[in-house]
Amino acid sequence: MYRLLTALTSATLLATPAFAIEQWEGLYTGVSIGVGFNPGDNGELEFKRADGSDNEAAIDAAFGDNFDGKFNAGSLTGVELGYNLQQGQWVYGAELSIALADLSQEQSAFSATPATYVERREIDTLSTLTARIAYATDSPFLPYVKLGAAYGDVDYSWQGNSGAFRGDNGDDDRNIGYLFGVGVEAKLTKQLSAAFEYQYIDLGDADFSTNFSGEQSIIGGNNGAFNAFGDAASGGTNAQGSDDDFDFQAVRVALRYHF
Repeated sequence: MYRLLTALTSATLLATPAFAIEQWEGLYTGVSIGVGFNPGDNGELEFKRADGSDNEAAIDAAFGDNFDGKFNAGSLTGVELGYNLQQGQWVYGAELSIALADLSQEQSAFSATPATYVERREIDTLSTLTARIAYATDSPFLPYVKLGAAYGDVDYSWQGNSGAFRGDNGDDDRNIGYLFGVGVEAKLTKQLSAAFEYQYIDLGDADFSTNFSGEQSIIGGNNGAFNAFGDAASGGTNAQGSDDDFDFQAVRVALRYHF
């Protein structure tokens, strides 16, 4: 009887199909669409005299607490190319993506004059090169994490509606930072898949600075802009955004074709 039970058990085990792991290895390409946002603290403008003199009292008198910072959420539309290498249930990959972006960050101040001062940095193109690691099972879903480099072409500008000051525009930057992401990919057919992904992107310390200088009144005395900013001869005042890093979050979906 023991030998019979052993034989039946062995036969049953042999008849049981092997654990079929979904296969992800190979080259793929895709298109993606998403949105970038930053719900956190986006800082505010800070005015500091270039010659080191103290203009805090004049700034407080002119601006009070009228400082603000905001992030203008926008779209990310791109293409991607990647390759997966699979060893058992572990999937290792590399991915290059290029996206058109419509994202900007502003830091602003409003004086009692009234006058408006706004510094803005925006990104039109975002490129990333990332490595990812994923875990495959017998299901068509592939959860993964990714980490890599991000490159952004950051445009900088300022604007103001006061004729009592002059300003020098800051420089545009081409910033290299990093990207961290988590996501899940799902097979739709043998060759098509869809992915949903969350990303955090930090482009580093992008330029966010302008030099202002006031003008003395022709009829005598000093106006508010001169008191707050000084004149060009003294080096004026540097308006620097307190949020140095140009960072944001993104969620996106991608449709991929596997060769």
